[in-house]
Amino acid sequence: MIEVGRVCIKIAGRDASKKCAIIDILDDKFVLIDGETRRRKCNILHLEPLKEVIKIKKGASHEEVSKEFEALGLRARETAPKQKTEKPTKKRKTPEELTAKKEEKRKLRDILKPKKKEDKKGSLEDITGAEESKGQKDKGKEEGKQKKEAKKKMATPEK
Repeated sequence: MIEVGRVCIKIAGRDASKKCAIIDILDDKFVLIDGETRRRKCNILHLEPLKEVIKIKKGASHEEVSKEFEALGLRARETAPKQKTEKPTKKRKTPEELTAKKEEKRKLRDILKPKKKEDKKGSLEDITGAEESKGQKDKGKEEGKQKKEAKKKMATPEK
């Protein structure tokens, strides 16, 4: 049933439900197909053979397969070849460009830093709430002391 020129329907994969022809038998599990599908290696379990057989030789070109498909009233897949393009080359930055970039980063860092204000005592504090966090730290210390005292009272039995 599997022979060169046999028309099949692909039942699995991206090209499922499209017709193809067997171009070459690679081994007992794989064949080379072409037609409405992409020209590629395919597992024979992914093909459903039909009654039709086209007259092509083993390893036929895509043009030969498309001519035979047109004779059957089918259209073969047509793709244009990729155009050759040049790879873009990376240009190294000069030392001047690197220093300019570093300066920009420093300026941005200075802009985004939280601003400082002076207390009456002359020490610097963050506007963002460093004073509040100081107060919270003191409260935390006091709560910790209270908890320790409570534990000591519970640990020592009363007489």
